[in-house]
Amino acid sequence: MGNRKPQQVWGKRSAEFYADLQGKKVRVSTVTGKVYSGVLVGVDTYDLIIRQDSGLEVLITKGSVVYVHRA
Repeated sequence: MGNRKPQQVWGKRSAEFYADLQGKKVRVSTVTGKVYSGVLVGVDTYDLIIRQDSGLEVLITKGSVVYVHRA
């Protein structure tokens, strides 16, 4: 009991966070200050893909993302 190491990960993991947003309208803010809105249609290790209202699909690298939230 006293020798147990604390868990390194707790709470919701990022994969779960993105999975919960799949197919939902999101807002993505980037380091350049640009904010993109659209439906989250894809996520992989390095990128997010959102489909904007116009139908345009935009690939955003995760390294440029400041935050993502449900719109």
